[in-house]
Amino acid sequence: MLTYPHIDPIAFSLGPLSVRWYGLMYLAGFVAFVMLGRRRIAR
Repeated sequence: MLTYPHIDPIAFSLGPLSVRWYGLMYLAGFVAFVMLGRRRIAR
């Protein structure tokens, strides 16, 4: 039987604010979108 790793959904907490992994992935995707868009506009 396969065992799945238990990964905490919260990446880190700053006081009462907790940042989750999916929020970081949304941020990474948005940053990549902006950077690639700027590169295409510059061409």
